[in-house]
Amino acid sequence: MNMNDLDLNLLVIFRAVMRQRNISRAAADLGQSQPTVSNALARLRRQLDDPLFVRAPRGVAPTPYAVGIAPKIDAALDLLADSLTRSAFDPATARRDFSIIMTDIAEAVILPQALQSIGAEAPGVHFRTLQLPSVAAAAALRRGDIDLAIGYLPEFEAGFYQQTVFETDYVVIGAADNPLLARRLTTARFAQARHALAEAAGTGHHVVERLLKRQGLDSQIAARVPRFLSLPLIVAASDLLATVPRPLGTLLAGTAALRVVDHPLDLPPVDIRMLWHERVHQDPASQWLRRRLAGVFARTVWK
Repeated sequence: MNMNDLDLNLLVIFRAVMRQRNISRAAADLGQSQPTVSNALARLRRQLDDPLFVRAPRGVAPTPYAVGIAPKIDAALDLLADSLTRSAFDPATARRDFSIIMTDIAEAVILPQALQSIGAEAPGVHFRTLQLPSVAAAAALRRGDIDLAIGYLPEFEAGFYQQTVFETDYVVIGAADNPLLARRLTTARFAQARHALAEAAGTGHHVVERLLKRQGLDSQIAARVPRFLSLPLIVAASDLLATVPRPLGTLLAGTAALRVVDHPLDLPPVDIRMLWHERVHQDPASQWLRRRLAGVFARTVWK
């Protein structure tokens, strides 16, 4: 017979009849009507060129051919079902490397907590973080090179699953002895300052530079750096101010060399999300990772 013509559903029906030795009971087990099962057996008989089952006092009896192929069909269907069953993820025994796109702030604020929280539960799980522009990040997620992206990514293209994990705002940091921070920072005092700026390519933080330009402060941006974590060192050793997300300010609060104050300008909220591609949406390991990271975000105090 030509295997390309074989309907696997016919083998499922064959197994049910073989087990019940009764077409009506087999149909009930399968949730199908008795005529449907009878018609299916008729198709299988034609394809296999054997009666398969004959009438018996309490139902049907298998032919010698049916008895001979039944164990092989059972084994084949069980193997197929096992092959198609999604393996559970056991964090205690798993060996898995996750690649995550995140900003340097997330690396400083979230990653240590994630490593501590997840490390005890999943000692064989390891992390690699990257920073990529939005277009490159989207392509890496589609290819499967990256498991997850975390950050302020409002311009990330559609077509990915997203989960907001927290919303925050911006604060201003400066040297502890900066006279502009000696009392409440007003819009006018903010406009007097020189500024350091993190460009943070591939994220939504470019809104900070746009706002400074709208305020006519573009000429007062004395330093541009690619990431946020160098800003505390820059402003601590200068008269510059820097606008940073509040989680970084929270991390720096209490540092002797720095002062953290509320921002005087009306900046949009910072919506931090996890994003992932549909190819890993139902992957048990990826689902576990997203749940654990969401838990870390939920337990973190941002203000």
